Amino acid sequence: MRNRTIVHFSEIPRQAVTIFQKELTDSSDEREKLEAHYGLALAYSRDNKHSQALNSMRQALEMDSENLMLQIGLLELHIEAENYFEAEALASSLLSTNPYNYPISMLYNRVLMNKGDYKLGEKILKDLTLKRPKDPQVWYWLAEVQGLDKNLIGLHLSRAEYFFLTGSYETSIKHLRMALDLTGNNFQLTEAIHNKIERSHKSIEALKSFS
Repeated sequence: MRNRTIVHFSEIPRQAVTIFQKELTDSSDEREKLEAHYGLALAYSRDNKHSQALNSMRQALEMDSENLMLQIGLLELHIEAENYFEAEALASSLLSTNPYNYPISMLYNRVLMNKGDYKLGEKILKDLTLKRPKDPQVWYWLAEVQGLDKNLIGLHLSRAEYFFLTGSYETSIKHLRMALDLTGNNFQLTEAIHNKIERSHKSIEALKSFS
């Protein structure tokens, strides 16, 4: 987190590169060297020096090949470098050994959206909602990928959940009603949507009682 903060708040990416190059030179043990390589990789990536970034991250991984943070960092760097073939292979491998992992799932979906594989992206994010049902960002991106795949009922249901979790209950109801118009004779889904509409109404009433 400290290294990411340095990179994020450096006004000029080269400043962060200089900081981590010095830390690498001054490192007195393997742990310090690993952390410096990690920070340097992030700084190079922000400076659009993608080959140097990947090289630094791989050097960090040579010191701790099982470190999941470094593996995810490598995935991020491949995406930033637009190495989508490598990114997809790595994301698939990482998710198979770390199911429902939040950053891996979100990054994998990003790769799949770029590729146009919306159905697999939707499956990955739907799986993630089972583990993180109250995370609005997961529902936001699930709605995005469902929209791209022309899954209109899924789009409205996911947007409804996003707006419910962010406190926009009226907007949530609006999307639930749009989903309801598309359900046809699916009585089980219709009942589930009515229950969600009622949930939003109860939340609105609860807010009124506090005002």
